[in-house]
Amino acid sequence: MRLEVFSMRNILSKLLVFICVIVLATGSTLSVSASESKALDSKQLPTPAVNFDKDAVAEFKLELTQVSNNAPLSKGVDIEEIKKGLQSTSSSKDGTDNVSPQTLTDPYEPNDDSGTAATISYNQYTYANIGTAIDQDWYKINLTVSSDPDEIVAFLLKDIPAGCDYDLYIFDPNFNYAASQNPGNADERIYIDVQTSGTWYVVVVPYSGYNDNANYKLFVGDAWQNGTTGWMPTNLTFNFTSSNVGTILPYQIFDLSYDASIPDSAVVRYIQIDSTGTGNWGNQVKYLYSAQTDTWYETFVGLDYVLDIPEDTLYVKQQWPITTKIQYLYTPIATWTPNIYFAYKYIIE
Repeated sequence: MRLEVFSMRNILSKLLVFICVIVLATGSTLSVSASESKALDSKQLPTPAVNFDKDAVAEFKLELTQVSNNAPLSKGVDIEEIKKGLQSTSSSKDGTDNVSPQTLTDPYEPNDDSGTAATISYNQYTYANIGTAIDQDWYKINLTVSSDPDEIVAFLLKDIPAGCDYDLYIFDPNFNYAASQNPGNADERIYIDVQTSGTWYVVVVPYSGYNDNANYKLFVGDAWQNGTTGWMPTNLTFNFTSSNVGTILPYQIFDLSYDASIPDSAVVRYIQIDSTGTGNWGNQVKYLYSAQTDTWYETFVGLDYVLDIPEDTLYVKQQWPITTKIQYLYTPIATWTPNIYFAYKYIIE
């Protein structure tokens, strides 16, 4: 009886070893086959007739400003006049000398110098107004040096009232400064790679005109912001029949080049393509081309995420050729009408 049990165990052990060998061999074969299939697909995919203006990309690059003790100024402005606000204290203001009665509804007044500067929050908008021709609005915020080179701080002054020309000045903890002095009521923008931790001052100064009944909008926060397109219909239609199972279909173009809802500076974080359609099919691979890198990208079989997208490189606003291939068709015909989703980051302006 013991001999029979031993023999049975011996047989089962050998059988298990045999199964493991078969599984390993099969897995290796499948892996090689998948690699060969992907290589074959890349040869079958054509180079789409789409253009990407690489020269236009330069205008979307983030231009950094450096603070210094002698930053260039325009409009005949004397920085020493503005710096006088750094030498003042809260006791030097009674809260009414530069502020009209209407402006007292501004929750940040009096804030006419560094001593009365209003504390503002990071990544939030501040709404306030200029009350007189000599009113200056001073704000302060604590900023820290980051080890991440992509962590750039944006200082933005927007929604300047019509007929007014306000300028934007910033001072670091050492009182080095930078300025944005665009003409008229054009937005003011300063992008800084913070090199000094501590209290930074942000100053809104009227160059000409003022409006105590209309707020400007001030922002200090991350220059790079995250956004998405949400799921978008491509309005493309791909028909599956028994004659094209296992073959890559002709590509069609989804054009986002002129989509005004997407920031010009938006660069892809990731992309998804869904399997919306009619009929039933299986083992679908979806392909997406970018002329910017002259590369076809693809999803894993049956999944939505596009693989191997280079990080923060591809601009969302371009033409996107799309195609697909299926291995199984379970209905006489089927139709794929894909939706697409772009997650991106963009420069706040």
